[in-house]
Amino acid sequence: MTAPDVLTTAAPPISTEEAGAMMQRCFGVAGTVRELSSERDRNFHIAIPGGPGYVLKFTNPAEPALVTSFQTGAMQHVAVRDAALPVPRVVSTLEGEAQATVRVKGQAMVLRLLTYLDGTPLHAAPASPGQMRALGMTLAKLDLALADYDHPGSQRDLLWDITRTASVADRLHYLADGPRRRMVERFVARFADRVAPRLPALRHQVIHNDLNPHNAVVDPVGHETVTGIIDFGDALKAPLVNDLATALAYHVTSGETPFGSLVEMTRAYNAVLPLTPEEVELLPDLVAGRLALTIGITSWRAAEYPANAAYILRNAERAFAGLETLTGAESATAHRLLRHACQKV
Repeated sequence: MTAPDVLTTAAPPISTEEAGAMMQRCFGVAGTVRELSSERDRNFHIAIPGGPGYVLKFTNPAEPALVTSFQTGAMQHVAVRDAALPVPRVVSTLEGEAQATVRVKGQAMVLRLLTYLDGTPLHAAPASPGQMRALGMTLAKLDLALADYDHPGSQRDLLWDITRTASVADRLHYLADGPRRRMVERFVARFADRVAPRLPALRHQVIHNDLNPHNAVVDPVGHETVTGIIDFGDALKAPLVNDLATALAYHVTSGETPFGSLVEMTRAYNAVLPLTPEEVELLPDLVAGRLALTIGITSWRAAEYPANAAYILRNAERAFAGLETLTGAESATAHRLLRHACQKV
């Protein structure tokens, strides 16, 4: 029998009234409760007078307790290593614990309260070179803060791991037959043959693994200061460069020049946390790997959960465009520009 999985197990519904009552009982906090969108958990924003508020997270019951404690510990570790980094702070329960366990519709769920990071979601802010530099620099600082974090829950078998790009081949039949599907199939086969064997030799550490435009918040005026990196739900131990590749995957086709956003973010990241020559060489293929994962996983999940398809497929078109760019005639240009971005001045 297959073990439950967070991507195939729906969290039980929770009303805002139930969420508010459990929050007050466990954390002694009261406020106006509003449900937030989530791929697998039940999340709520808690508005309080005179402050940004909180996020109340009911973790999917299929998520192993070890993984949940790993994610909580990662946020606590970053707060100690670099207090200036804009990551959520873990709010203790009335008993002084980092999380509580509650029962919802007969199922045990881990309940956590995190600080809410105010600002404009990245996906709603106009892109700029300064914004890309801020993202790269902040992500590098986050990776430096996580470098010495060790936890048994970091060893995860996660679909959203670029290392596992070849495994998405089993889900490509959910794509409509045609040139796009064949493009993804060709890349995934090449990744399995040429890229995957080189990954074990790279630097490995705990990484955030999901700096997409819905998980970053920027200042509402200039949009060039990162005020929040949220959602550690996909964090794991993996090649360090995968964290940058994941972030870059959402900006392949943006920028004032070809690959302009990729160059700005990579240069800023490398200035704080220098990449090795091998990591730089593999970076474009790792970015493409993340795009292939996005296409394969979201196509499968949208077919399985059509009611949530719009949310699941929100990045699909951008992923197709990015993968086509990185695997087509401009591929050599991407490699050349990223190598140049990482050269010492």
